[in-house]
Amino acid sequence: MAKVRLKNKVGVIKEVQAGFSWTTFFFGGWVAMFRGQWSEVAKWFFLNPITLGIWGLVQCWTANKKTIIALIEKGYEPASEADKILLIEREIVA
Repeated sequence: MAKVRLKNKVGVIKEVQAGFSWTTFFFGGWVAMFRGQWSEVAKWFFLNPITLGIWGLVQCWTANKKTIIALIEKGYEPASEADKILLIEREIVA
């Protein structure tokens, strides 16, 4: 598992895994709730029963990516050049 470090302008650093989310695999929509991604929580509890759990399995691969994108939208930037390269390789940023 590759971890990406993101830093905001104040200097707060958050470390997020890039790739498969084992926490989402085991705990489902609760992960998005604890991360404060309320639109993802709504999607989780609406779409997962309709698709008989398939949507939830797909979220295991996209949950961490969505978290990284949400942090970037809040003003976080890669903490180092290596983190930036990893984000480009994983096609999270251009």
